[in-house]
Amino acid sequence: MPKPQELCVVKAGGIAYNIWQTVEVTSAVDQVIDHAMLTVAEPSSKATNLAGIKLKPGDPATVTLAGQTVIDGVVYLRQGVANANMHAVQIGIVSKAKPITVSTVRASPGQYRNQTLEQMVSSVFGEVGVPFSLKGAPAGADKVFARVSEHVGETRYDFAERLARMRNIHLIDDGQNGIMGFRGPFGNAATQVVEGHNMLRGRILLKDNESVEQLRCRGQQANQDDAYANAQSAAEKQVQTSAKGDATIVAEEMADNVDCQMRVNHEGDWIAYDEVDGEVALQGWLNSEGQLWWNDRLKVVTVQSPLLLPGAAYPFMIKSVVHRQSSEEGTTTTLLLCRADGLGGGAEPLWQDS
Repeated sequence: MPKPQELCVVKAGGIAYNIWQTVEVTSAVDQVIDHAMLTVAEPSSKATNLAGIKLKPGDPATVTLAGQTVIDGVVYLRQGVANANMHAVQIGIVSKAKPITVSTVRASPGQYRNQTLEQMVSSVFGEVGVPFSLKGAPAGADKVFARVSEHVGETRYDFAERLARMRNIHLIDDGQNGIMGFRGPFGNAATQVVEGHNMLRGRILLKDNESVEQLRCRGQQANQDDAYANAQSAAEKQVQTSAKGDATIVAEEMADNVDCQMRVNHEGDWIAYDEVDGEVALQGWLNSEGQLWWNDRLKVVTVQSPLLLPGAAYPFMIKSVVHRQSSEEGTTTTLLLCRADGLGGGAEPLWQDS
């Protein structure tokens, strides 16, 4: 009998399914929307359980790992395969926040005056039943935009991300069928990752090939005394890198100097984010406190691995969590990592200890 802490249950239509042979449940900054992919297969002569899997696209479904619901979403994929030797079914489940990535803004009239990021994005996402919120109180995130227009044909997510850049805010699924805006990590993970102790395998990539040492942002205001004054908004950011040269970006929205500073800081965050890419695999789904690693996304985790990073233990931000289960590898958790300051917030950067 499977251990309770290693059980994945999908509930839909009052039926609980727990016969999966492979499980992969993912929450990631890069992918924004939480999703799960599950498969089950058995010899055709015993394919009685598969006939009972009646999940189909459009069915509401919840995914529970170790007794905790991680996705309350909808089935978006069903693939059945049958041959003389085997029958198999694959099921995909996605968060109910998915519509923001495929539906477009109405642009009717699609104009906003003197509203905040949270007000505008909440309005646009709310049209498809997806809530939006800001985590914490990121400095400047509540600064109003003088005027914003929706762009015909852009998705709701693209609209939100365009404005989020101007406030140095990043977006991720909040785990409750909504989208959360955030800046920087939120505390420390309860468990360290230690080579030879709880780390099954790991990979850390450090690179410095897509950066410049100086970033500049230029913006344009309105309603100033003359056109020259309107075009004087600007800000700079020094980037910690060995590269030389500079780059200028143009603010996507009307911007004063404060707006330009948040926009250029956002660009600097992505440069830091891209400098470190790593992953570590751990046994099981639970940390040392008996909680799902899923709850540690966006936290800082310390990794001690002389083979990956000789020397001291280093802090990383958990940008993604992937819970997996298969007959080949058992039950594992993979933490995808970036620089601790790679998504803003002024966390301790990796380079500080190197």
